[in-house]
Amino acid sequence: MAEENKKVEETVPAEEKAPAKKTRKAAKKVEEKKVEETNPEFQFRPAIIKDFEILKHMIVTEETQRLRDEENALVFAVSPKATKTEIKRAVQAVFGAKVSAVNTINVRRKPKRVGRYSGYLPAYKKAIVRFDSSFDLGKIQEAVATEEMKATKDAEEK
Repeated sequence: MAEENKKVEETVPAEEKAPAKKTRKAAKKVEEKKVEETNPEFQFRPAIIKDFEILKHMIVTEETQRLRDEENALVFAVSPKATKTEIKRAVQAVFGAKVSAVNTINVRRKPKRVGRYSGYLPAYKKAIVRFDSSFDLGKIQEAVATEEMKATKDAEEK
């Protein structure tokens, strides 16, 4: 009887046997790679509330303007618990642009003093997001500028 079972197992091709179990993360990575390889201009997922919790606001300074102009990068203040992959997915979902790299920096709190009172500025996490060279950052800057103008008008009316 045992010999018959062995013969039956040997005749079944390897493809029909159950594949080895994969973890969810590994399966997602494989699916994402397949989508990217088959369609170079793949569609990004729609933005969800969590994306806006990860991206707090843009940081605009002289240095960030230089990064935008020369390196096609934007700088964001992000949630301290966010990882690089979460930040990348959030930016791709919100802006619909392919991100080439994400660098993060944990900014420490700084002591400040006003008169005789002393305290600290809060610590935060900063992300430098570099976009694909084909993406125009002027669209994002224009959208942010119009939103700021609307917010100031609303504040003045109240």
